[in-house]
Amino acid sequence: MPTLLNLNPESWKYSNINAALKKLDVAETPVAWDITNAAEFQQSDNAIVIPKNKIVEQAIDLNLIAHTAQQLTTALAITVEAGAEVTFIERQSGDGAYWKNIDLTINVAENAKVSHYRLNTEDPSCVVTERTHINLARDARYNMVAIAGSAGFSRAEFTVKMNGQGGECDLSGLTLLAGKQHSDTTIIIDHIAPHCRSSQFFKNVLNDKSRGVFQGKIHVYKDAQKTDGYQLSNNLLLSNLAEMDVKPELEIYADDVKCSHGCTTGQLDETPLFYLMSRGISKEDARRLLLEAFMGEILEKISNDDVRGLFEDRIKLWLK
Repeated sequence: MPTLLNLNPESWKYSNINAALKKLDVAETPVAWDITNAAEFQQSDNAIVIPKNKIVEQAIDLNLIAHTAQQLTTALAITVEAGAEVTFIERQSGDGAYWKNIDLTINVAENAKVSHYRLNTEDPSCVVTERTHINLARDARYNMVAIAGSAGFSRAEFTVKMNGQGGECDLSGLTLLAGKQHSDTTIIIDHIAPHCRSSQFFKNVLNDKSRGVFQGKIHVYKDAQKTDGYQLSNNLLLSNLAEMDVKPELEIYADDVKCSHGCTTGQLDETPLFYLMSRGISKEDARRLLLEAFMGEILEKISNDDVRGLFEDRIKLWLK
């Protein structure tokens, strides 16, 4: 039986992780990340340091694979020093009923730039809890795009600290759910320093009896003047039994800011569907085209061609 978590009822009220864990029969197992293209940067099994002004040309792969009955509890710390640039491709996968409990910390120093792509191809029987902590210094840049929804139960938490003036953080994600899958994305962006920009753009597509959760918060401290914060959650329900819970929040203590949030949840629009069918396209193909268009906005956030291809393959597999 896995160790249950002591949870804050408010922040976890949409996702009963302990109920999901009680269904698993797992035991703590030694964790081994498979990290490629990082030999010169790896300080230890759980720490990577990209040195000052280093431009890393080849993406660094972070792979964590789990198997039946395993409980993987792991922490990985990444430090990107001043002026450095790097791309990380995080691949989460496994087979069987297991629990991954992950802490990932990314420290981005002054004028450094990080691109982070997360691709989940987990087993639908597993549970995944992942906390990502991002700390941005002055003029630091962090861009993340994720595709999720393969696990039976998952919760991805992002905590971003905008500590230095001129920092930018762009978070985007696509979650694809079916069956009785449950996926929770929870984000808190703390604008501590002035003149920073943050963006949250997440989409969920839900079928059958699946359930999605998006909780996004922009917290602007009183000294964080000239903050630019944006948040949007767009959700598509393909079944009358699917459920989407959205909780957008703005907590603002500065008086010279530009912050907004928005949310849409609904079914596939019948008007364009009818139009495509009137042009001789079958209903199945028309539906697929509309779904691909809905998902495509997230793919546009990916500047790496190889990664975009991986995301496209994942979408095609889900649409079958």
